[in-house]
Amino acid sequence: MADIRPFKAVRPAAGLAEKVAALPYDVYSREEAAAYVKDRPLSFLNIDRPETAFPPESDMYADEVYDHAAELYEKEKAEGVFIQDELPCYYVYELCMDGRRQTGIAALSSVDDYLNGICRKHENTVEEKELDRIRHVDRLSAQTGPIFLSYHDDPRIDAVVSCIKAGEPLYAFVSEDGIGHRLWRVSDGETVGRLSELFSELHCTYIADGHHRAASAVKVALRRRAQEESRDGGARE
Repeated sequence: MADIRPFKAVRPAAGLAEKVAALPYDVYSREEAAAYVKDRPLSFLNIDRPETAFPPESDMYADEVYDHAAELYEKEKAEGVFIQDELPCYYVYELCMDGRRQTGIAALSSVDDYLNGICRKHENTVEEKELDRIRHVDRLSAQTGPIFLSYHDDPRIDAVVSCIKAGEPLYAFVSEDGIGHRLWRVSDGETVGRLSELFSELHCTYIADGHHRAASAVKVALRRRAQEESRDGGARE
């Protein structure tokens, strides 16, 4: 069965979501990304594509590029651009384009589900693209790119989500491209527990988009597990 859990999100402070929000890192060329962040110092693309802070001829995969991403991320957390929730939550996210709405739930998906085939894949990945995100995730100790998972329709989950969306959203804005964005934080214990219960009954999930991000996160997790096991083994000796 699927292992889906709530988490303590690092998210924009009140009033800053519109300035922080950015399209996925891989929809821009290097030149496009650099042009986009030029007058947008709080855009998350500055962290997701840290080479934008360096001359165009510099190596975008150099150690100092990833160091810059980590330093900027920590700096903005310290300055209050980003805050972290104190308790594990689910987050319901809705986008609206041309009158059509799409809703999803931000949550954690288990690395072991990926390894054991419960989180199912349909694409192969390219090692070069994995290496970039492996270094990015590892250096920041953060999964900065969401992975789009799907699951078989469950009316019970839909009903819970509908109740959540009847409340006041935490964020609501229309981005430069005309897309409407709304997000609700699910923090009350009863609703968090109900969603966790329903997710635990799913037989599997499917990666709809984000195969490289998923593979990279899994490899970082396995590397860190091995490091922890090595330290624990050394301590016992």
